[in-house]
Amino acid sequence: MSFLYPFTVSISRVSYASTPTEGLAQSETSVLTNAPANIELKRDKGFSAPAGFPAPTNSSAPMPDWIVSVQMTAAVAALGMNAIQDGDEVVDQNGRRFKVDAAFYTPLAWQLACTPYKPNA
Repeated sequence: MSFLYPFTVSISRVSYASTPTEGLAQSETSVLTNAPANIELKRDKGFSAPAGFPAPTNSSAPMPDWIVSVQMTAAVAALGMNAIQDGDEVVDQNGRRFKVDAAFYTPLAWQLACTPYKPNA
């Protein structure tokens, strides 16, 4: 962990498959674990804060959008340019969950535009 990347995040891909006995089954595949990252507020988007996130002082205040920058370590670079995809789930060391809306690969870091994770959304 460094000053520029004070958080650690794990990223997983959730997929759903229809099975004859269980109906809709969910499977989760780990993409990356305990990678150094920076998480910052980007802008307001226009939703209410979900459980576990700081509530705005004004209940009609918009829900923030977040940028998660995953440091380009050797392990992260080895995954390749298509490792993190839109729709993947990011979990930080505090248990906050984010859904990746857009993933962008740069030589220094993965830039992930995220929203707080809301199941079934």
